[in-house]
Amino acid sequence: MSNPVNLQVWDGAVNLRDLGGLPLEDGGTTAAGRVWRSGAPEPMTPTGWAEAVDAGLTTVVDLRNPAEVKQARDLMPDAVRPWEVVTHHTPTEDPGDPHFLETCGPWLDHPRSYAPNIAMYPHLFGGVFRVVADAPGPVLVHCAAGRDRTGMITALLLSLTGVEHEAIARDYERAFRGTTHRGGGVAYDVERGAWVQHRGETWTARQLDERVGERRAALLEWLADLDPVAYLRYAGLDEARITNLRERLR
Repeated sequence: MSNPVNLQVWDGAVNLRDLGGLPLEDGGTTAAGRVWRSGAPEPMTPTGWAEAVDAGLTTVVDLRNPAEVKQARDLMPDAVRPWEVVTHHTPTEDPGDPHFLETCGPWLDHPRSYAPNIAMYPHLFGGVFRVVADAPGPVLVHCAAGRDRTGMITALLLSLTGVEHEAIARDYERAFRGTTHRGGGVAYDVERGAWVQHRGETWTARQLDERVGERRAALLEWLADLDPVAYLRYAGLDEARITNLRERLR
């Protein structure tokens, strides 16, 4: 099910994949080397960043919250990236918003959170997509694990591009399987109603299959109801940027 372009590796990169080679509803496939998705890039080595620059990378879109970015920097203070690559911090949520925590808190690693999340913060999502639209060259989009916030953004972009919904779901599945456990870090504890340090949990193959199955179904349901053009207009993007985004992977 994989595409050769998705096998690219930058040394140290976590859950990295090129969004090229995905089937379009009107025929053909998405262009390679335009948009990548991954987990947090702090583990990337100087060699990995050199490989990314050689691949044309110009822009990094970091979807993490400020607390997550700070924690990552505290854990890996020597992590560096080349000056040629510009990073934009564009979180997709307000972790202190009680409405967000009540509505999305139980589903932060699940596509069931996507619909309320994008409805709640069109200004934040508008900021993400403005950065992608205005990027002078290829873009890397990432969150912490590279699964759900990254999956939400890339699914919306792929839907706008005209990628087949089943292919979008397969792309999400690959990213989810790219992390065989729920990673540690800052997580929301629903029972305590607070953000806490989560040590992570390892899933068996059966548990992973179950999680993938229910998440794929929820993602496909969301995509069926999604009008990406209407949403991006609602998020404040002009027609030129929407066209840019639609054509970026073509």
